[in-house]
Amino acid sequence: MKRILITGANRGIGLELTKQYLLQGNFIYACCRDTNRANELQSLQLQYKGRIEILSLDVEDEVSVKSCFDELDKNQKYIDLLFNNAGIIDWSKLEEVTSSSVEQVYKVNLLGALLVTRNAVSCLQRSTSPLIINLSSRLGSIHLRGDTQLGGAIAYQCSKAALNMLTRQTSIDLKPFNIRVISQSPGWVKTEMGGQEAKYHVEEAVSMMLHALEKLPHDKTGIFIGEDGEPIPW
Repeated sequence: MKRILITGANRGIGLELTKQYLLQGNFIYACCRDTNRANELQSLQLQYKGRIEILSLDVEDEVSVKSCFDELDKNQKYIDLLFNNAGIIDWSKLEEVTSSSVEQVYKVNLLGALLVTRNAVSCLQRSTSPLIINLSSRLGSIHLRGDTQLGGAIAYQCSKAALNMLTRQTSIDLKPFNIRVISQSPGWVKTEMGGQEAKYHVEEAVSMMLHALEKLPHDKTGIFIGEDGEPIPW
């Protein structure tokens, strides 16, 4: 049984990650901003008694992040897998996007992942094979720009490219602690963020992601892969 922490676990991909990992028999730290409104997580908590803990965690708030991990650390908890999943999108184009929106997207998608990663190190070190998965996107691939059917979303694209750099750098910084870090794109998924025109239903995308992670060699770190496990160019 693995202990898995998932940010943004109350909806979309985060919620489906929670469901599928619970079905596999794992223990989940399900993190979200407002635990009182996490109705589906509360239902799962009743269904899977003793195998899911709902934690209050706002990735935008450094105090909230530190408090969450200080409590886990105080109780000597360990984390095998950490999913930096919480994220937001603004589909606005270059000529439309506001500076406040760019700041907000970066604060959640990049700074949030940085804060969570930094504060989770002690808990990750207690695992025998810790892995951080940063939920990225092919829209964050500089190499692939111009080869995708999706345009706009300039704040989101830039934030995911920055998240990929965070993956590369933290994979170097955390290597002495035996903590691996990767970026993984879930593909274009039918969620509140992805919209109903997307390629995958959320159950299918998450199932593919988990299969790819199961096959990931134990020496791989600092890489960018898709939902199918295939490399994505930076």
